[in-house]
Amino acid sequence: MLSRFVERIRNQWAEYPAGDWILVALAMVAYSFLRVSIHHGGLIEKLSPDSRSNLYMTAASVSALVGGFGTAAISQYATASGRRMVEIRRRFGISMRKNWSSILKAMLIVSGGSLLALMLDVGSKPGWIGLFIESLLMFGGFRSIRLVWLFNLLIDVSDQDATEPRLSPPVQIPGP
Repeated sequence: MLSRFVERIRNQWAEYPAGDWILVALAMVAYSFLRVSIHHGGLIEKLSPDSRSNLYMTAASVSALVGGFGTAAISQYATASGRRMVEIRRRFGISMRKNWSSILKAMLIVSGGSLLALMLDVGSKPGWIGLFIESLLMFGGFRSIRLVWLFNLLIDVSDQDATEPRLSPPVQIPGP
């Protein structure tokens, strides 16, 4: 019974990438409650202004790289032509497009948000920008998990298609 519940959650997660926004919101609410309950500032608030700038630039760079990996995976998906890949496209094409698109959009949002934080964080304390960056990093993390899942799925299907034994051509019966 538990395995069916887990499978259903996994299917919902795979079908609706927008659910990552809900997961991030829930995680940030829990994180905010934790910060308040233990009287702890955010992780970003502990950093010096120079360290925060480095973090923002690094986050922008890493998310751009991850977006590039996503683009490479999309090209693999688009060019694969095995029997299983054709079936995945037929049955899950819309869902796959939503997932790929959501990953690329997320990496653009994280990159752009990090650069925006770099421009706006000019004080000694980050203020709301700290919470904003923490949210962006968490969102990028969730979408990176989705990217790894999609990579594994495509590699698995491509490997199965590539190692499937070729069928011999049909036997030709000579005519009269």
